[in-house]
Amino acid sequence: MLNILGGECYKVRKEKTFYVCLASVVILVGLLYFTLLMVDEIKNQMPAEGANGIYVYHEGEELGEGPYIQQVGIMGVLQQMLNGHFTGFIMAVFASIFVIKEYTGGAVKNIVGKGYPRASVFLSKLLVTQLAAMAILGVTFVCCILAGGLFMGKEGFESMNWTQTASYMGMQMVISMPVTGTAVLVGEFTRSLAAGISISAGIIIFSTSLLAGADTLLSHLSIKPSLYWPLSLQMECPVSGMEQEFVIRGILVSLAWLFFVTFLGALHFQKADIT
Repeated sequence: MLNILGGECYKVRKEKTFYVCLASVVILVGLLYFTLLMVDEIKNQMPAEGANGIYVYHEGEELGEGPYIQQVGIMGVLQQMLNGHFTGFIMAVFASIFVIKEYTGGAVKNIVGKGYPRASVFLSKLLVTQLAAMAILGVTFVCCILAGGLFMGKEGFESMNWTQTASYMGMQMVISMPVTGTAVLVGEFTRSLAAGISISAGIIIFSTSLLAGADTLLSHLSIKPSLYWPLSLQMECPVSGMEQEFVIRGILVSLAWLFFVTFLGALHFQKADIT
């Protein structure tokens, strides 16, 4: 299995899609900070707050004193990237392309044809894809921090609680594992770039809204399916004041989904024909 892992790691290093995804993260972070700067610029050119009935709002409340970018802060940008599924979407696209290209290019067929156990082949692919996804997540964090220092100076760093930041990033990493695993599972089942990317993107974009609707429909039964869906947990993950109940539920739900998608993917890979 170590030989397979080494080969998969080499493929990631040579995979152009991986670097495109990393560049996409950098660009998105830059765009978010640029948008905040534009809001400040527009605010500075506006009449005095309240003049002519004009107000600037943030989440339904009037903005406080000081630049808007300072009010949002580095953690606000990081939370938008992760809770808003921007990074999750990029990770899912990479996982889909990385897995499915192996089928369309015939690489999987060649590896299995050499006598390697199918379970080892699938698990190696899943593990390396997870590591690549964690790298994308790490680049998101580093870019948000560095860009925050560039745009906000030392005030941006001083406003951060590094203990809470570490807890938040740790939780996001745990929750991201089943999200990436789901994209790998979709790729394994579809083995088509168009279908794999479309379905994975659809899950990222629409699943939380659909489950929110399910929560409403089942509210009279006191059942909330969204409590046990990784993407909903990712969206609701708090930056500060993370309660023990959320941490325990997040870890258990993430591990349960990761085990489920791994088992289902390995089972399908073991039984399905490879063409």
